[in-house]
Amino acid sequence: MSHAQRTGALIMAAALMLLLAGCSQIAAIAPVGGDHLAEVRFAANDLLLQADVDLLTAPACTTERDGTIACEGETLQGERITVESPADESRSLTVTVGSDTLYSGSIQKVLEKSSRPAS
Repeated sequence: MSHAQRTGALIMAAALMLLLAGCSQIAAIAPVGGDHLAEVRFAANDLLLQADVDLLTAPACTTERDGTIACEGETLQGERITVESPADESRSLTVTVGSDTLYSGSIQKVLEKSSRPAS
């Protein structure tokens, strides 16, 4: 392989690395631009993490026929985790752990708070 070919190969490798780094940066902002189900899932997981809830199974989310997003999971202690974002109130969600409501409010506020660097 000539010097010019090696230089070309190095340039191509560097360009590929930059491209892949850009993809991971785009993936990092995906929760802000996702669909309703993704936003509910990301917000619920952020809230559970902030509250130090020990998970056995993270909430798995589905879209009901009426457009409601419903998620279910379980804590290590065996408590049921439920998350709901009604179709007619798609900007809000309620996260319940056992019989306690952990959060009821704006999805966007949760996502915005989680996207800020920790101080």
